[in-house]
Amino acid sequence: MQRIVTGKGTDGSPAILFEGEPPTVVDFGKYVTTELWVSDSVPPALDATEDRSTRTWELEPPAGGTCFRIVRIAPDDAIPPPAEEQDADFLEAHATTTLDYVTVLSGEVTLVVGSREVTLGPGDSVVQQGVAHDWQNRGSEPCVLVGVLLSAV
Repeated sequence: MQRIVTGKGTDGSPAILFEGEPPTVVDFGKYVTTELWVSDSVPPALDATEDRSTRTWELEPPAGGTCFRIVRIAPDDAIPPPAEEQDADFLEAHATTTLDYVTVLSGEVTLVVGSREVTLGPGDSVVQQGVAHDWQNRGSEPCVLVGVLLSAV
């Protein structure tokens, strides 16, 4: 996967600041999360010259900030143990204090909210407004999601 981050060069002209593999990939076994960008505020500053995706990974963005990430979900019957020794409470039903925009890029996933289950495929999208939810991959292939999380605190 290639990530391109644009901005202004040292002389103020348009520039590509970062190019290549995303530097922050976190493996939780069921989920492999690739952090593409993090902002600390809304509206975001457009003058970042440091790579904001290299901070210590957190499930939620900084208060008042955003996260842009890709998440790969392994099939439920083929889940390896977590590779990272980090808090992974979100591997089950969980709620966050974020507004999330999520779109399925490939594969299939079942969104569980309360007593409802909805199976989603490529192109299907979810606007998740801070309620308890779970992502279950009941298929045989990995599912890949893209998400933007906006802090609601």
